[in-house]
Amino acid sequence: MRRSGFITVSVLMLFLFLANVAGAQPVQSTPEYQKAMQLLAQGSYEPAVEELKTLLGNGKFHSPAMVEIGKIRIKQAESELSNALAHFSEAADMMNSGILSGGVTGPELPKTLYDLARVYEERIKNYVMAAEMYTKIIEEHPAFLAIDKVYYNLATCQEAMGLYDQAATNYKRIVTDYAYSTYFPAAQEKMKKLSIGTTAQEGALAVQESLAADADSDSEVKANMDLGDMHAEAGNFKDAAAAYRKAIAGSNDGQDAVAGYRKLISMLEEKQKDYEGAAKAVEDMLQRFPDAPGGEDLIYRLGRIYEEDMDSMKTQVIDGKVRYRKSSENVEKAIDYYNSVTEKFPDADVSADAFLRKGELYEKELKDYDKARSSYQEFLRRFPGHSDADSVREKLDAIEGY
Repeated sequence: MRRSGFITVSVLMLFLFLANVAGAQPVQSTPEYQKAMQLLAQGSYEPAVEELKTLLGNGKFHSPAMVEIGKIRIKQAESELSNALAHFSEAADMMNSGILSGGVTGPELPKTLYDLARVYEERIKNYVMAAEMYTKIIEEHPAFLAIDKVYYNLATCQEAMGLYDQAATNYKRIVTDYAYSTYFPAAQEKMKKLSIGTTAQEGALAVQESLAADADSDSEVKANMDLGDMHAEAGNFKDAAAAYRKAIAGSNDGQDAVAGYRKLISMLEEKQKDYEGAAKAVEDMLQRFPDAPGGEDLIYRLGRIYEEDMDSMKTQVIDGKVRYRKSSENVEKAIDYYNSVTEKFPDADVSADAFLRKGELYEKELKDYDKARSSYQEFLRRFPGHSDADSVREKLDAIEGY
């Protein structure tokens, strides 16, 4: 009995093993696969692939054969890349030695140096040698027709090596001296990003200011927005705000103007702490573009500015002690903006916060408990599942009877 059970289990295990092997990689049991692997071991990639291709369209071998062909192609590509890199390295060594020994002269010399530099930069990733070649062209062949490309490639090598001061300087050189270059837009973007915090910062800002001043009507807005971004990154917040204002004033496109307003508002509120200026900028934007996307958030933001950020604390003497209270005028203005949010966007997420802020101000600042209750109750009616719902219920219980 015991032996019969053992045989049954053994047979079942053998069956499962064979089924698993047969179902996993059936292609590996074929003579075509074995032949392909022998060819692969000899580095004969194409014959190995051709051997496996005979299995395509052959029932259960079709899909596994495609996978194996893909694996062979990967190995082939890796081998070819390795060989190509070795060829590029040898080519660079030969060309460099030939140039140094006078193998190229005249007009062909700077072009050959440029080709060699590109091999060092793009193929071998030897940025030191590439930069050396580009610098040699600049110093010895300044009249080379593609000199703008040389400066740009030199800058990319310096950037790759972490030499940001030098890279920014060379990007700036293209912007100032080679306005015709196809590399001008890319160099300008690089100059703006890399120059801040480097020795090239002052010069780059001066260049961008000049570009903004000389820009035509089509490019003036972007030039001033870019200038604002550069000043903001450099910590020149007042200059950044001025540049954003110029961009807004010169814009005939509502989308561009709104983008400028948003940058200006953030600059005034978050960096300069000029809350009155920020409030005015928000009010101006909402007046000009009442339907701008995200208007509810900006209106709520105005409420927060008047509630929290304005210098509005007033002193009062109560029972012989100095007390500080918020200006009722600014509290009322904050409530007006919160009301605007809840009236125009009653079901928006930000309205939940606006109802809460109104309730808090009515309760704690104006002592108007009826209006506080109304705000809290409206909050619960519209946002019963809000994370603050329980605390609002507690607030209602606390002011019951007032």
